[in-house]
Amino acid sequence: MSSYVPPAHVHFFKAMTSMTLDHNHLLRLYTFNVNGTAYDGHVHQYQGITGIRYGHYHNYFGTTGPAIPLQNGTHIHFLEGIVELNAYNTSRGGALVSSAQKTGLISELHQHTYSGYSTAGFGYEPW
Repeated sequence: MSSYVPPAHVHFFKAMTSMTLDHNHLLRLYTFNVNGTAYDGHVHQYQGITGIRYGHYHNYFGTTGPAIPLQNGTHIHFLEGIVELNAYNTSRGGALVSSAQKTGLISELHQHTYSGYSTAGFGYEPW
């Protein structure tokens, strides 16, 4: 009986959100660590905040789609979702004020969509 455990790894994802109210936001994230292979259909959780634009940002979270095998034996994941409303009043270390001074302030509640593919997994522990 084998006690094989697939290797733990993460994925990187970078995308721009959709345009809403004449602006968008950058998403950059690493998925949470999961054990899995290209062929077992595993998924990853993720969460974060968008880049700050026009004096605001958005939280987001989600679960990737299942592993998509590539010809070289690695895999990627599809991510898509809708960021949360921009109802935040934390200072983010002065970045919100600085952003509003540079580009203006959008305080109207709104959301953006995002979608795209992750990079191949990395961070595997050596056998």
